[in-house]
Order: sequence, then structure tokens, then C-alpha cells
Amino acid sequence: MNVDQHIKVAQWHLEQARLHATSEHACGCPPNAHDQKAIDAIEAGQVKEELTCTLDQA
Repeated sequence: MNVDQHIKVAQWHLEQARLHATSEHACGCPPNAHDQKAIDAIEAGQVKEELTCTLDQA
């Protein structure tokens, strides 16, 4: 994905988080494997500035 595509995906996720936080939306959607890798990286404090995407390498 290019930078613009990453930003669009991030914006979509932020809107979904906002909707979930305000109880306007309750889909109960489970994370897919890629999302779970991102969640695990955040929770482990592994997020840092990168030049390439490393989620698929884990």
C-alpha cells in the first residue's frame, strides 16, 4: 500500500473506533489476523518509525 492508502485505512479505523466509543455502532467485529498483529505490536510497545511494513514479517 502507498501512503495515501494507509491514511485512508487509518481514517476508516478511527471512524469505526469513534462510532464504537459513542455506542452509535455495535458490530462486535473480531480483528482479522493482520489487525491482531497490529494490536499485539501496539500492546507490546513495538511500534516505532519504520521504512517498511513489518507486520507481515512477524
